[in-house]
This record gives sequence, structure tokens and C-alpha cells, in this order.
Amino acid sequence: MEPILHFLIPLLILLALYPRIDRRLAFGLALLAVIPDIDFFIDFTHRFLFHNIFFPVILSLMIYFFTRSLKVSLISLYYLMSHLILDFATGSLALFWPLYQKLIEIKISLNSAWIFKFHIGTLPLRTIEEYMTSKPSYFFTEMGIMVLFVLMVMLIIKYKKEIIRYFRK
Repeated sequence: MEPILHFLIPLLILLALYPRIDRRLAFGLALLAVIPDIDFFIDFTHRFLFHNIFFPVILSLMIYFFTRSLKVSLISLYYLMSHLILDFATGSLALFWPLYQKLIEIKISLNSAWIFKFHIGTLPLRTIEEYMTSKPSYFFTEMGIMVLFVLMVMLIIKYKKEIIRYFRK
């Protein structure tokens, strides 16, 4: 899934469910939702090095020890776990790596006859390397760039007075 969507979807859900939350805290911590994709830049580790259940828990615990704030730690855990949940929508993850050396895939579908199908399967880890070398891998796709463009236009429209005032100085 696109990094911008990993940022926006959990942020908007959090703001909708908790409208009184400190917006600076919500926006600042929303950047954590993109952190698991750092493994994209490490050869053949995408979707297992930082896309497992242990990484969000360990990182959230580290954040707790530095901030001593349960609220900040839980929001951090929410953003990091949202990344894994959203990535399940677009493929498989090594959810329990390094303890379980397989990819886990969840497929949920509802067909035109209203038949609901739910399937959990596993794939060998070598599938990641085969998948990544069989076709080009992009950090941003056309859809992500379009979402980012629309978001930028919306922000410019919303804050045009502030932008004009800033450039007139």
C-alpha cells in the first residue's frame, strides 16, 4: 500500500474516533505508520523485516520508555499496527518472523451471490524474493501520487491566505 495512505487512513480514523485528541500529537505520531516500509530499501526484506508483530510492539515499548507516556505509546502502537493491517489488504506478511519463517496471507471476498469467503494461507519466505525480482517494485504508484496531489491541492485551498501572507513577507 502507498505510504501516503498508510499515513492518512489511520490518522483520519483516529481523528474521527477521538475528535478531542491533540492534533499535533496525532499528526506527529502518524509518521510512525510509514516506518515499517523502511525495509523496502533493504534488499529482499520487504514485508518481513519490519512487517511482523514484534517490530510494532518493541518500537512502542521503546517509545514508552523514552516518553513515559502510556497515551503516546498506545497511539504509536495503533499507527504501527495499522500499517500491518493495511498491508494485509494488498498481500501477505511474515507476521511472526523470525519465529515463524513463512508469509501469512489473508483473503476475504464477497461475490455477487453474497457468498462470503475467508481464507488464511501460508507461503514460503522465498516467495518475497521471487515476487520482488519478477516485476518492478515501486515505492509510489500512480494512485499514490494522485492521492498526494489531491491532498496538496486541498491543503493549498484551505491555507491559501496563510501561504500568500508567508510569501509576501
